[in-house]
Amino acid sequence: MISAMSRLLMFAGMICPLCLVMGCASKGVTQLGGGFLSYESASDARNRLKQAGLGDRWQEQHKKMPQSGSRPPYQFTTLSGPYVLSEIEGHLELVFFDDRLMSTEFATARGQGVITAMRGQHTKVPTQPREEVTLDRRTKFRYDTDPDGTFRFNWRDPKLEDEWLRWVRDNS
Repeated sequence: MISAMSRLLMFAGMICPLCLVMGCASKGVTQLGGGFLSYESASDARNRLKQAGLGDRWQEQHKKMPQSGSRPPYQFTTLSGPYVLSEIEGHLELVFFDDRLMSTEFATARGQGVITAMRGQHTKVPTQPREEVTLDRRTKFRYDTDPDGTFRFNWRDPKLEDEWLRWVRDNS
């Protein structure tokens, strides 16, 4: 017969690894570009932009899909406008999925300056365009270059992006 202590040790031996795996799963917010956080609401972002004196220079767009039949609704909100990142002027776009910040994109002709500044802050930067790295907790980061020389820096929360892609897969 197995003693109570042996059963307790066997139980702990099975449960502890499971708890460790579950505890290591990244939950909550992650840092995106421009100092914004994933899951931040559009209202919170608007307030931050107003406090920085940028609110009146930004544009807002909405794309809604109302509920139809068994298809659940969704909404995308995009805020975009002039922004200074690492002392480099450019254009920042914030994309919200169901009022949760999912991604940010900073576009500028002075992309090498952004890369240099990020490396100076010891931030992991891809070695070339289209390469993706993971920052912060789970932020996916990459940059691309357009034919006109514009650099586009993209930070996204894959957890929210996966939620959107599941919606598309399940409802298309």
